[in-house]
Amino acid sequence: MPEAAAVTGSSSHTKMPDHVTHKIVSNLKECHMLHFFCKSFISASLLLFLSAAAGCKTENQALTAYKSFTFDTTVMNRLPLYDSLAFAILRKIQLISLHIDDDNAYHAFRYMPASAEAEVFKKLPQDLGAEIDSYYKKLGDKYIYAFDVFKDSTIKIYVRSRRLETKVDVQENLSYYPAGKSIRQREYPAKDTILNTHWQYWARFDNPGFF
Repeated sequence: MPEAAAVTGSSSHTKMPDHVTHKIVSNLKECHMLHFFCKSFISASLLLFLSAAAGCKTENQALTAYKSFTFDTTVMNRLPLYDSLAFAILRKIQLISLHIDDDNAYHAFRYMPASAEAEVFKKLPQDLGAEIDSYYKKLGDKYIYAFDVFKDSTIKIYVRSRRLETKVDVQENLSYYPAGKSIRQREYPAKDTILNTHWQYWARFDNPGFF
């Protein structure tokens, strides 16, 4: 009986083979990694869903602003003054074209006094005279803050730019087409109205981002 008891006692403490221990540890590691990847995937999916939801909300805000926007009649009433500015620019178009850098992808002369960009003119070149600047100042900061002149003599007037309470950015512009040809209608996110054969008054609605 003592010998039998000794045999039974020793069998209860038999050491597990190394290959079995290694397999159990390996399975535990795989389970841990699987849990980590599943958790990461769920977090990424949730973040993607929240970003998409925020994007839809922001897009809806921009679309709402687009639909409710009305063009400023005070800008339209100043069209004769914008005409005077456009005519003054066109009288200097040959000189202006000399200041357009061919290496600039935008291919335009830009006058924007408040700009911090190196390639933008903060002051008009002296060879353009004072007439352009005088009409610019008559319009005032409320009705112009910059203009572009393109090689085809098209002129873009930057009227104003602002951010709404809904964090949608709205930029109002006037485009002048010297040829007086048919002016294409702009599509969302831009909205336009044709003032005459030369002038198009338009606004663009941009989302500032999700964060």
